[in-house]
Amino acid sequence: MKVAFVASEAFPFAKVGGLADVIGSLPQALKKQGLEPTIFLPWYWGIQGYYVGEAWFNFEGNREKIGIGHAEHKGVRYVLVGLGDFARDKPYGYQDDFRRFVRFAMATAELLGDFDVVHAHDWQAALLSLLRNLGWFRARTVYTIHNLAYQGVWGPQDFYAWTRLPGETYYGAGLEHNGAVNLMKAGIVNADAVTTVSPRYAWEITTPEGGEGLDGVLRSQQGKLRGILNGLDTDYWDPATDKYLRHHYNAGDLSGKARNRAELLAELALEDRPTLGVVSRFAHQKGIDLIADAVDGLMDLGVNLVVLGSGEPGLERTFAWMASHLPDRLAYVQGYNEALAHRIYAGSDGFLMPSRFEPCGLAQLIAMRYGTPPIVRAVGGLLDTVKHWETGFMFDSMDAGGILHGVREFLKHPNRDWVARNAMQQDFSWEGPAREYVALYRQLLG
Repeated sequence: MKVAFVASEAFPFAKVGGLADVIGSLPQALKKQGLEPTIFLPWYWGIQGYYVGEAWFNFEGNREKIGIGHAEHKGVRYVLVGLGDFARDKPYGYQDDFRRFVRFAMATAELLGDFDVVHAHDWQAALLSLLRNLGWFRARTVYTIHNLAYQGVWGPQDFYAWTRLPGETYYGAGLEHNGAVNLMKAGIVNADAVTTVSPRYAWEITTPEGGEGLDGVLRSQQGKLRGILNGLDTDYWDPATDKYLRHHYNAGDLSGKARNRAELLAELALEDRPTLGVVSRFAHQKGIDLIADAVDGLMDLGVNLVVLGSGEPGLERTFAWMASHLPDRLAYVQGYNEALAHRIYAGSDGFLMPSRFEPCGLAQLIAMRYGTPPIVRAVGGLLDTVKHWETGFMFDSMDAGGILHGVREFLKHPNRDWVARNAMQQDFSWEGPAREYVALYRQLLG
């Protein structure tokens, strides 16, 4: 079975968020189960690949050239789709992102003739489901929603000028939503199967509270919607072999974790207190502003806070200011540092994750893998993966008070080492999810 993954990012070639980790890991698990996966990825500036040829596609009524590259990672083949407007410093964040990814989808559609299944991910690849239904390629299509909050919305006049698609597709093929083109809606309506990244999130997105305006569409398509929990690359994220740690450890012997903890506190000049780690984008979804609101209360509870991340400038300034005024209790490092992230996961006593919504979440899986019980809001994939007082701690309220309640639960547990060991013994590998995807592909192919 030949399966094409089409996505906007994939570790280790291009990473912005959790999507990259999924695209970098799931195909390897599928390969172990006998499939032949190929990943189609924009050829971003800096990706090292071999130029293997060219193809052509139509855009704005013109015939345009695609440069085709080849790369490989852990035995999985990557096709790099070379378009001039992707030769930039970062994958996203440009005013023409919508146009760029429409071009990417239309170019990639010309390269999919030999595949049995095309598995498209998030809004950047959503147009492929519609293009298949218009006869551009023959494969069955799976569309995965990693985050419903980002839908790919733009004006119809530009969209049809660029694509020259039949005008009847606006209403007849699910593109129209509130007077605009909505690529995610089209992906949902036109795909043969729709998945999202946890069972709980699959239900939440069908409700008005979690549906981001598409709950009615998702309810109408509920017969083909399912939640398949994301896995974790357990070879890369392994405290027994982690190349970024000086002291390795496992569930049977946590002495290495204690040494990593001591070194993290010394590195960041923090007092020897229960220490909570945070590794996150500073986005509204992640509830980082709620942590800022809770800092005074956290200090009163007697914990340290280690924060690594960046995003909203106001939050960056807030945490920098707080770190300067609480130098021995709160450490903040702006940006993302892979080695430091590993040391925080290994050296913290607990991991704080107060998400407003969380489709699946990988940070809590990593934290449990490293014996650092997560303290999470009971929502989405966090609710599917964390067991209160057994592998981590939960709270419900979406405010500073909720965070403080969760931390109190953590502090009063009589045996946090038992929770840590129990968390480390959970199986969050990709093997189980991969079996579910293989079964889905086979079902679609009859």
